[in-house]
Amino acid sequence: MAPAAMFALCAVVANAGEPQMGRAVPWFDTELADGRILPAHELERKVVLQYFWAMWCPICRGELPQLQKLYETYRPRGLEIVAQSLDDDEIAVLKFWRERGYTFPVAMRSDATRTRFGPIRGTPTLVLVDRRGTVRLQHLGGLPEGVLETQIKELLEQ
Repeated sequence: MAPAAMFALCAVVANAGEPQMGRAVPWFDTELADGRILPAHELERKVVLQYFWAMWCPICRGELPQLQKLYETYRPRGLEIVAQSLDDDEIAVLKFWRERGYTFPVAMRSDATRTRFGPIRGTPTLVLVDRRGTVRLQHLGGLPEGVLETQIKELLEQ
């Protein structure tokens, strides 16, 4: 195989699991940290934010209350948020979640999540998906206040 073709093949394989802007993300059943299952069909035709976070991440801890407000405001219009914890201690994550009164689903990052979203290079990582399952926003790090809400509102209106 020619070196250029081999390089192209390696690049495709390396990124096969990572969502890409404008491409569909296949939904899958998500096991939540409390043991319940969030079925894939419940995400269809919704705007979905996959939020990769960790308890030790100060930006995440600052954004989670804002995400709760977005969830309460826009869930009736079709928003779903799934917080994917990168932490190792599921019991500590559940305690953290309950103590703060967050009501959107929280899951521990699983093999299924790794397959569909690839490696997470830092926290927080946001992947915002439209009602057709197409990635519309990928972002590593915090966002200025209002930017995420603007994106969500635009997608909910489509």
